Amino acid sequence: MEKESRFKYESVQDADTLRRYLEAVTEGFVSGELRFSSREGEVALHPAGMIGFLVEAKSMGGRMKLHLKFSWREDGGEDEADAGLTIAPGGAAV
Repeated sequence: MEKESRFKYESVQDADTLRRYLEAVTEGFVSGELRFSSREGEVALHPAGMIGFLVEAKSMGGRMKLHLKFSWREDGGEDEADAGLTIAPGGAAV
């Protein structure tokens, strides 16, 4: 078991840069390794087994917020899958 590692990065980016970050996260899930780094440090994560997924979307007074969270156990512990979510970019369901 590895020692505890933490990584946090916060900034303002344009939509195209964020799209590239999300594509890199997608590729990391496919390859089995997500590597995050900045001047402050780096962390590597290895997604395996069933992965918890939380999505929160809010629109309040002209301010929008989207929060995505993924979680899993290092040992790949199994949880039951739930396919009840639909995400639709501009009208086409994914």
